[in-house]
Amino acid sequence: MRPRSVQPRHAEIVGAGFGGLVAAIALAERGWSVRVHERRDSLAGEGYGIAIHNNMARIFASFGILDAVLAGGMKIDRRDSLDAHGNVVMSRKTVRSPYRIDRQHIIALLAERARTAGADIRFNSQVTGVSPDGAVTLARGERHGADLVVAADGINSGVREQLGLLKSRVWDGDCGVRVTIPRLPEEIAADDRGGTVMNEAWSDRRRVLYCPVTKGEFYVLLTCMVRDSAACTSPIDPTEWARSFPFMRGLFERIRDRADWTQARWDKFQTVRLTRWSKGRVAVLGDAAHAMPPYLAQGAGHAMMNALGLAAALQDAPDVAAALDAWERRERPLTEHTQRWTRIYGTTMFLPKPLKRLSILFEKIPWVAAQYVRVANHVPTGAEGATAL
Repeated sequence: MRPRSVQPRHAEIVGAGFGGLVAAIALAERGWSVRVHERRDSLAGEGYGIAIHNNMARIFASFGILDAVLAGGMKIDRRDSLDAHGNVVMSRKTVRSPYRIDRQHIIALLAERARTAGADIRFNSQVTGVSPDGAVTLARGERHGADLVVAADGINSGVREQLGLLKSRVWDGDCGVRVTIPRLPEEIAADDRGGTVMNEAWSDRRRVLYCPVTKGEFYVLLTCMVRDSAACTSPIDPTEWARSFPFMRGLFERIRDRADWTQARWDKFQTVRLTRWSKGRVAVLGDAAHAMPPYLAQGAGHAMMNALGLAAALQDAPDVAAALDAWERRERPLTEHTQRWTRIYGTTMFLPKPLKRLSILFEKIPWVAAQYVRVANHVPTGAEGATAL
């Protein structure tokens, strides 16, 4: 640990999402002064549900906010896989990762915790330049030096492009949109009769996943092929989607009418890999470093794990360069494991109809299931001993 008489090291963080806020908390708790730059005017943004796995729970517990996080969401009792007509192909009790939480709720708690730890979060603060020697330049002309810059500025990261770190950006053939919508009274009442349910339905190359994320809201994920222009419209066309899932027409009408289409967007799924996760005194994490499709629900989890692991590496290493090297060696293999298995899961979108049922059963093979849940049960660096679900 650095002597108390030494000037605290300083970090400039680009982006107030999951990775940026966890980095802010973890660094501030370790004695750093921290400033977070968010280009928007608030933390509000795209709203959707987040699956809480054990790895994420341990991080929240280490920050003392796990109970508050879980209090804002729903515990899912089972997961039903449906065919195009609503028939249950397979039903499984939700043994692992049972909680679904609204993204905005988590972000608000992380921001509050970051401020309590001493971090300065600035809105309407757009970073236009980053220097490997550890400095950020803002749109209004200010330049701030730092011992470390953390780039957590999302899938279209400007920092990553400036530093020339992109190794590959593989675009998949599918895309998706995530929204929340109000639940009907009869849907809420059904929780008491049969438990809370996550439903996942497939028809040809379209997919619908929905489950309660609060008592009064559904989280919905729609995916289809990029070339399926009739499906990926904003707002969606209920008649078009009902062609694939006739029993869900009412749900599609609610999605069209009640989702916030000013925030929701269709994203083309992609996998991003970098030559390195850092350059000089700049570390890149989250979607900026390792974007992946959402099928294993681990994008946010890896952003937070790698942010916490970064702070732990900086605490243990003699200097920033050594810390960044150690951090990447430790965290990158697990991240790339998840990217690989997410893509494997995503290939089910391309399977002929007769093989879709087999792909669901494929998940039940113990070795395969272990690969899918490996990261969900991982103990994040820096959260050893923290409570899991």
